[in-house]
Amino acid sequence: MKRALFPLPVYILPQGYTRLRIFEPRYLHMVKVAMKEQSGFVLCHGDKASDTAVSREGVFVEIVDFSQDNGGQLLIDVYAKHRVVITDVTIDEMNLKHGWCHTIDEPLWELDSENFAYHERLADLLRDLFVVNAELNDLYKKKNYADPIWVAARWLELLPLTLTQKQKIQSCQTYQAVAGVLFEVFDDQE
Repeated sequence: MKRALFPLPVYILPQGYTRLRIFEPRYLHMVKVAMKEQSGFVLCHGDKASDTAVSREGVFVEIVDFSQDNGGQLLIDVYAKHRVVITDVTIDEMNLKHGWCHTIDEPLWELDSENFAYHERLADLLRDLFVVNAELNDLYKKKNYADPIWVAARWLELLPLTLTQKQKIQSCQTYQAVAGVLFEVFDDQE
């Protein structure tokens, strides 16, 4: 399906939420169309090495709430539904990019049901973070601390790592590998 593309240095994975400040006319138009048609758009990263200047993958998001900041700029809360592969990028008269987006059906990581390494500690730390950060707690309408994949994905979104570091961790094949790296990050902080 053809979708509007919003290249931003925002890192979000399926079942994640984020708040975006919208002020450029082309993206205000994109939001207006998405709200009117009850459709979403794709968050992706810029990629200067690509012919299209956008990443090959992105995340399809839906708008779940909106408001204004103190300066009157539009704020939208979006929910990440699923990952997509982006092809055939075009640019319209407003300089808004669109691409054909095909859903990636594979899970983020393989999960060995016998080994949820570090899950309880990572879940407890995430729960504590939500408790002390009211804005973050309000943004995440649905939480699933029992799901190791959900917990690991939230940590990748929230930790102050570089995009390259996050993409490298995301490229791990298994939850156990991701959890091991996250656990090392926390151990380095103590």
